[in-house]
Amino acid sequence: MRTESRLGFQAVWVDPAQDFERAFTLFYYPEDGDVELIEDKRKKAFLRKCAPETPIALDELFIGATVTIWSRRLTVRGYADERTATAMKTKREESFALVSSENVCRIGRIVHAMQENGLTIAEMKTVAFGTSRLEELETALPRNARALASGTSCAIRAIGCEANAILARLFAHTNDVVRSMDEEHARALGELATGSSSKSPTEHSSLVVVKPSGMAHLGAILDFLCEKKGLDLIQARTLALTRLEAEAFYAVYVDVLDKEEVKMMIDELSCGACVALQLSRLRSPETLVDDIREIVGPRDPEIARVLRPESLRARFGEDKQRNAVHCADLTEDGELEVDFMFNLPRRTSVVA
Repeated sequence: MRTESRLGFQAVWVDPAQDFERAFTLFYYPEDGDVELIEDKRKKAFLRKCAPETPIALDELFIGATVTIWSRRLTVRGYADERTATAMKTKREESFALVSSENVCRIGRIVHAMQENGLTIAEMKTVAFGTSRLEELETALPRNARALASGTSCAIRAIGCEANAILARLFAHTNDVVRSMDEEHARALGELATGSSSKSPTEHSSLVVVKPSGMAHLGAILDFLCEKKGLDLIQARTLALTRLEAEAFYAVYVDVLDKEEVKMMIDELSCGACVALQLSRLRSPETLVDDIREIVGPRDPEIARVLRPESLRARFGEDKQRNAVHCADLTEDGELEVDFMFNLPRRTSVVA
């Protein structure tokens, strides 16, 4: 077996049966996408080299990422060796951006520009600094302090080759985005945003979740929802749900849909990172859930492409399981689903 080209990562899996973390070395073979798992404690092969059930791209392997290998969701915690660290750091530079409340309505086109230029969105969340942190903001970001202190801003951690140079090229001539200059600055901005997660009431709002299969289109989905359809982004949060959390979220569907279909929904929602979006609008709030359901489209993308070709699932869905987005189906579920997603423990976030 060739090992000279394989990359090694430190990863952990929370064993749901025994409720404790198991540490693994995850080997990835770039030439064919195969993976191998070695259990660190026993120093024995847990999974021999094979193709994962769902293909994993090298772009998906970064510190803080979650990947699913044969129904086991692993979180990447670090690099297993110096060669991998060196190889990945040439490909994976961390960057950070803050978008003030007055520009959150344009968050879709901002994220889309990042993704179109090869960046992976590792985390996106809304933050509320408040006037109590104005002095701190004026020290760190004097030109943007007052804009960031008022209202809800959006924080984005993006990873990619020469990520900070890409942000400079995209946003150097605009004040819409506060961007990191280098990795050290990115970490400083990330720390500044830590502990400032926004909190909003759930009344007159509903939920859309960009599923793992839709994350590559996060920017385009946000743009369609917020700019094209005029919905207001109230809160956003990046999550990596456990299977138990996904089961709890979809429990309402157990007596409504086919058992296998519910299983597919749970598999998809718990297989990697997703972004929960709390959406609202001033106009006709009583029809918000129904209107979002129309925007999202039928659960099966093939049907959506026939009945609602402009809908999100028609445009970005692959199949009935990987259909890109979830939305609340019933009016009474909108606020309940928002409450569920935005009150999950912080530990489920992609970035600790």
